[in-house]
Amino acid sequence: MKDLAFQGTWRTYQQKILDDLLDLIGEDGLHIVAAPGSGKTILGLEVMRRLGEATLILAPSKTIRDQWAQRMRMMFLPANVAEPDWISHDVRAPGIITIITYQALHAAFSGHTSDEETLDSEEEGSSGAQSSEQGQQETEKARRKIIAKLREEKVRTLVLDEAHHLRNEWWKALTMLKDALDRPTVVALTATPPYDVDPQEWDRYQALCGPIDGEISVPELVLQGDLCPHQDYVHFSLPSALEAQKLEEFRAEIADFIETLLKSAEFKQAILRHPWITQPIENVEHILDDARFFSSMLIFLNSQYVELPRSTLDILGVEAREIPDLTLEWIEVLLNGVIYTYRDDFGEAEQTIRYQQDRLREIRAVEHSKVRLTDPRSVQRLLVSSMSKLTAIVDIARLESASMRDELRMVILSDYIRKDTLPTGPADLSPIERMGVVPIFETLRRSGLDLKLGILTGSLVLVPAGSKRILDEIADHLGIGAEHIRYQQAAFDGGFISVELPGERSRSIVHMITELFGRGGITVLVGTQALLGEGWDAPSVNTLILASTVGSYVLSNQMRGRAIRIDPQKPQKAANVWHLAVIDPEKLEQRIPLRFGRKSTDRKAPDPFDTMTIDLGSDVDALKRRFYAFEGLSFGEPPLIESGFQRLMLDTARWNAHGIDDINRLMERRAIDRNSLKARWHSALHSKRAVARVQETLESNYAPKGLINWNTTKFLFAQSVALAGLIVNGFLQSFQEIRSPQQLELVLFVVFVSLAIFSLPGALKAGRLLLRNGSLEGSMKQVGTTVLEALHHMGVIKTELGKLSVEATLDQNGIIYCRLEGATTIERSRFLDGLREVLVPPQNPRYILVRRSTFWRLKRVDYHAVPSLIGRKREDAEYFAKLWNRYVGESDLIYTRSVQGRLILLQFRAKSFASAFTRKTDRVSRWE
Repeated sequence: MKDLAFQGTWRTYQQKILDDLLDLIGEDGLHIVAAPGSGKTILGLEVMRRLGEATLILAPSKTIRDQWAQRMRMMFLPANVAEPDWISHDVRAPGIITIITYQALHAAFSGHTSDEETLDSEEEGSSGAQSSEQGQQETEKARRKIIAKLREEKVRTLVLDEAHHLRNEWWKALTMLKDALDRPTVVALTATPPYDVDPQEWDRYQALCGPIDGEISVPELVLQGDLCPHQDYVHFSLPSALEAQKLEEFRAEIADFIETLLKSAEFKQAILRHPWITQPIENVEHILDDARFFSSMLIFLNSQYVELPRSTLDILGVEAREIPDLTLEWIEVLLNGVIYTYRDDFGEAEQTIRYQQDRLREIRAVEHSKVRLTDPRSVQRLLVSSMSKLTAIVDIARLESASMRDELRMVILSDYIRKDTLPTGPADLSPIERMGVVPIFETLRRSGLDLKLGILTGSLVLVPAGSKRILDEIADHLGIGAEHIRYQQAAFDGGFISVELPGERSRSIVHMITELFGRGGITVLVGTQALLGEGWDAPSVNTLILASTVGSYVLSNQMRGRAIRIDPQKPQKAANVWHLAVIDPEKLEQRIPLRFGRKSTDRKAPDPFDTMTIDLGSDVDALKRRFYAFEGLSFGEPPLIESGFQRLMLDTARWNAHGIDDINRLMERRAIDRNSLKARWHSALHSKRAVARVQETLESNYAPKGLINWNTTKFLFAQSVALAGLIVNGFLQSFQEIRSPQQLELVLFVVFVSLAIFSLPGALKAGRLLLRNGSLEGSMKQVGTTVLEALHHMGVIKTELGKLSVEATLDQNGIIYCRLEGATTIERSRFLDGLREVLVPPQNPRYILVRRSTFWRLKRVDYHAVPSLIGRKREDAEYFAKLWNRYVGESDLIYTRSVQGRLILLQFRAKSFASAFTRKTDRVSRWE
């Protein structure tokens, strides 16, 4: 450790952490969250150096593992010094500093002879780490031997890079190691903690890494000049003609099946004879266990104009008019119950059920013994891997190439290599039928665009033949002689050569191609997200296309991090990040509706909370999830920095073929104006707050209290008044023809009757909402205070209550914004999770609060869930109820696992059938 010394200058936030290091490092070690490009690796090495003990560094991939060793040589050792022999990459022969992957640790603990299997799963079907097939005794023997070696080397520091990547078997190996080393100091570094996981998984993560000691956001880094201005764009497309035909054929088969099902008297009689329908009171216990299936039967029978027995409605606590329309989702629930879950209850109709099951199998609507009518996996796969995305990539490459010219440094990340699709010769122009690295490369090669194309994966490297001289210079600078590089001309095109480095030198291949890319020897580089999507350091990237299917919270943020780093050679850099999304044509506005029930794409009632008023399919849904992972610049005025899909401002978009083209043209116009992008970031970053930072907020259109919320209903009154005005104006035109008092009376009578007919429904709906829905800002703070104090009582929130405050504000659209001030990151996250469960309850809470009240002479019942984290123990739920009664209103705490409790829970769920006002919440991070 004495040989190590940092050769550079610390950034402000790095220096602050180092200055406070003694205070930050406690019994739980050090846990730092910092965005990609913030220098976490160098900070981790310095913390390791200051601790001064033998260290084991664990990384999630080979690329990041090699980066740790490279950073150590470049930043902590004198120039031109080779890697010291006291640095090891083999946990079986550890050194003072040992740098390995999580999989390598698991493999060694399992007794595998090779710890470097396919660490970067770049081919479809690659399974990564597998459980050892050796006997338990040999596995235990291998584990003890490695732990003995680490103890002999006196390893007392564990550096965990992006520990959220751990699979279960890797997690077990790391936990065993930590326990065996007897409380080593853990230094955990991550760009994106897994905030979106369930509480149990978070507890496991925090037990390993400790509580978060410091956090640095992307906007903060852009403000300090450590990340460049950047923007996310989406290129929307429709499936190819062949893909659309496949979708249409599948949907037509589904529609024909449902039409036949609805006409089947035998199937209808089978439902009518089910004991839950004929004897609901006697079967309440079973109904409570699966209220969703019971509801699906009632919905089906209601759609068949069957007069439902009063006893079935009483169990749900609803009227027949409140039963929702029959949809694909409800038919799916019904069929799964009839064909699989409760097959034995339909013994008399076995022949009918078998016939329906066979038909579903014929149309491929059964997956793993489950009926799938809504977005089955076959549809999801078709959308996510649509060939139209290849056309989109060519369009983006053409646009960015024309805009950036020689300055273009584009990276395209995909999931799989598809090496088997490489052409065998110049005349091999086989149709491209799958997404992947090689198909993307080949599509761009055939496009005729003036690009310097390259491929960088773990098993395939292709570069332009004209860039060989630059690559030789780079290799020579790294001490790699030409005799160690294997070049081979591509069989399909003499303009490309493959590159290989044998043996230990293979670790340098990523660095070499990255350097070639930075120098312009490659302007468009195609690779896998497994190899390049995380930890890969290429500051020259100014355009990124995410052709990966990944929608996960963590990996999406990691991939974006490749483009948003600053480039010392290009201080004015601004980066474009392109996302690809294929819209399900079935979901478009102008589609032909199915021949039953309600259209799945019917426009919803005006709702200022939701900027997307139409379901566009599973691929767009995955894209929306991806956008929750990071904060970015909004398209609105004035520009804001916030998370979520709504910042793209697509609320007025027309979702038809022409509208999609308009959206793409808008994205393209914005993408080529990088100078405006920098100015908008500058405007958004300079907040009015004394200390601007990222605030995480819960947005909601509902809060539990019986007060009047004029903002959320005034548009209904305004609508009614406006309509009335139009009617009056029309009749005023006829006043000129009135020639007697009798004629005037007749005109006025017609006017008022027309007003009553056309305006009263809207006014009544507005009034009903006033009675049914509470004031947003009037009670949100009390609800938030209830959640806060309950979590603090449980020890989930440890910050003193006196330093915390719940803030709630209401905007002009009737949306409430609530956040917790003064708390740590994870405390804010747990608070918002709990608050969200109160406002939009889960389907099966352990405890609920029931409040019965009378407004004028109208009786109402309100149900609210006790957050799952609080509801684990009865004493915590009772404390929450006590606080609720104090701050919100008198309510009864109901345990839903009892018979009576489940009956109340069933009625609670059923109330959502006829909800006049949909409860919605959303979590948004915003720079303020």
